[in-house]
Amino acid sequence: MIRETRYLRRLIGFGLLIGMLPVTLLGFFSYKGWSSNIQEKVNEANVQLLQQTQMTVEQMLKTLQHSAVRFANSPTVNTWIDKPLTFQDFRLIDDIQTDLTALSGVQMEMFKPQLMSTSMKWAVTPEELGTVSVEDVEYYTSQPDNSYWLSGGREAAADGSGEVALVVKIPLNLNTPTGLLVVRISGRDINKLLLKNSQPGTVMVLDNHCRVLAAADETMVGTDLQAVPYVRTISGTNASNGYIESEVNGDTAGISFIKSRYNGWTYLSVISIKDITKESTMIGWLTLGVSIFLLIVIASIACVISLRMYKPVRGLYDLVIRTAGMPETNKRAQDEFGFISERISRLDNSKNRLAEQLNRQIEPLNDFLMIRLIQGEIRPREIADRLKMLDYRESWSSLCIVAVQIDTMDGTPYREGDKDLMLFAIKNIVNELSTQKNMLRSVLTDQTVVAILGGNEESTEHFKNNVYSLAESFQNAVKQYLRLKVSCGISRAYASFAELPRAYEESMDALKYRVKLGHESILFIEDMEAGEGRLAYPEHMESQLLDAIKRTDYEQAHLLLNEWIEVVFNSEMRLDEYQISLVRLLSQIMRVSQDSGEPLRIMDLESKSIINKLFELSTKEEIRLWFTHSVLDPVIRLLDERRSEKYRDIANEVIGMIHEEYTTDLTLEVCAERLHYHPSYIWRVLRREAGISFSDYLSQYRLKVAKEWLEQTDMTITEIAEKLQYNKAQNFIRYFKKNEGISPGKYREAFRQDSIS
Repeated sequence: MIRETRYLRRLIGFGLLIGMLPVTLLGFFSYKGWSSNIQEKVNEANVQLLQQTQMTVEQMLKTLQHSAVRFANSPTVNTWIDKPLTFQDFRLIDDIQTDLTALSGVQMEMFKPQLMSTSMKWAVTPEELGTVSVEDVEYYTSQPDNSYWLSGGREAAADGSGEVALVVKIPLNLNTPTGLLVVRISGRDINKLLLKNSQPGTVMVLDNHCRVLAAADETMVGTDLQAVPYVRTISGTNASNGYIESEVNGDTAGISFIKSRYNGWTYLSVISIKDITKESTMIGWLTLGVSIFLLIVIASIACVISLRMYKPVRGLYDLVIRTAGMPETNKRAQDEFGFISERISRLDNSKNRLAEQLNRQIEPLNDFLMIRLIQGEIRPREIADRLKMLDYRESWSSLCIVAVQIDTMDGTPYREGDKDLMLFAIKNIVNELSTQKNMLRSVLTDQTVVAILGGNEESTEHFKNNVYSLAESFQNAVKQYLRLKVSCGISRAYASFAELPRAYEESMDALKYRVKLGHESILFIEDMEAGEGRLAYPEHMESQLLDAIKRTDYEQAHLLLNEWIEVVFNSEMRLDEYQISLVRLLSQIMRVSQDSGEPLRIMDLESKSIINKLFELSTKEEIRLWFTHSVLDPVIRLLDERRSEKYRDIANEVIGMIHEEYTTDLTLEVCAERLHYHPSYIWRVLRREAGISFSDYLSQYRLKVAKEWLEQTDMTITEIAEKLQYNKAQNFIRYFKKNEGISPGKYREAFRQDSIS
């Protein structure tokens, strides 16, 4: 039964939560408190052990350093340290050796004192008199301190003994000492000073190079621990003491450390976390056992009490289930109280949902009905019923349609893709500025906001004035809030809704007159069509424009196009007459392109016909720019390219005749006759393409041939002159000398001399 009822499960769960949560939290925090307390106690014990070890080791080191300094300052040492010492001074040597042996004060495994004279190069140890090592002296004297402990340097034992040395400079107050006292001891002697501890863990002493000087495990003495992660961590910190946790031999360990200010050594205590938490684990198991027992008792009590509280709820739930007539299989999925609440609110929710769906559909349906009405798709006898659906309660004596279009998206902060969104915003503005008394509805169709306006004014003129004021408010509001320019086309006033299709066409036609009046216009169709429509087409100006195009005169063509557009749009014409004039000019320019042998390809048609593209232009400036950039300039460019190709072909043919017939009596008139052109035309073409006249080119080419004949043949000057059509050899010689600076004969002699040399 518990699996079948949500409320009972929640009731039992709540009882278990109330009873079990305090017990669980109590057990958890008790265990955490004991564990933390035990770990703190162990850490405190390890720190105390490290402090005692540090004090013991440093007491021994300080005692030895004090004895060494006192010996180094003795009169005997200061008197003889800078004097030569030989075996003849055996009494003095024996006294020094006795004093060196007495420096230790205690029995040590290794004690090697050595007195060295840096100036006399002698060294005395308890065993012998010898010489000093220059490298040792340089190393010891290079250290800045006058008395210091040295480990891990030149004197570190290679066998892993962890040897350290005390170095005392003699005298102490000079930067350049004359002698040195070096006392070497073994790390094992330091190891004997480590305090024994019954607690688990390892105590170590590291020198300033992270080498083990002493450790509870003597096998580690002399081991280099620089690569060990926790040693690197401790070396990198500036703290003089502390505690960290790190991986040691695969287990997590707690590491307490103290850094000595006396000699830079580090005292470590490393203990496994498992060893620390052994006692806390026992306490944890005990706490867990007690907690489980209490949880079982609390769970039993909670179940018994919950079942007794649930019985009346179950009876009420079964009654509602039987009343609702639900299948047995659906009972398990229901919450008892939730099911009762759901049954009460289901009917209300269904009603609200249906009303919301209807409200969402009303707006699109009304817009669709409006579009059908203005497009004439509703029969006249059905219009009255449809108007009731649009909530039309007024009885208007006059009505018209106002069509609002965006003039241009250029120069605005919007892109062309934002146009639909802007039209929707304009529609909202139109709705806000209008009331139910003067507007039936506005809709979006064919990139235009269409509004049906009406009124009961006494005269049509008064109605037109009101409509104009409203259209002007549309323009101003759109410009203020959207920063867009719009134009409004207004139809004639009608008395019947059956005339709305005609009114819609008139409002759209009125907008097309923007080609004459420009942007931000309010256009009444009856004003636009008031003239008789005189088609005054400027044929003479068209002829001049076409001539300029054929001459490929860009500047003149642009000037004449602008004048043509001004003349046409300043004429009183109907819209269709404007369009006829534009199409006529376009066809004449296209014919010029066709006559050139290659049709014009207009790049911005976007899969539209060229006529449709022309009719989409809404202002005089747009028409001027389109004609200039999409029609006029491409045609002139095409004609210019064709003409350049023709000039090149003519020039090449004339040059070819010169190259082939230079030995004949070839003239410009002969070439023109062969090519069927006037001689002056041939002269201009050659001058334009080759940059030289016909006679000059022919003379220069003959001169070139004459030079080749002089260089390569034995022809006489007279023969060359005759072949090149000179009447007299003297004329040839004069022309040759004028251009080359020497006579033909001398030219030949100079060439042959150059060839021989």
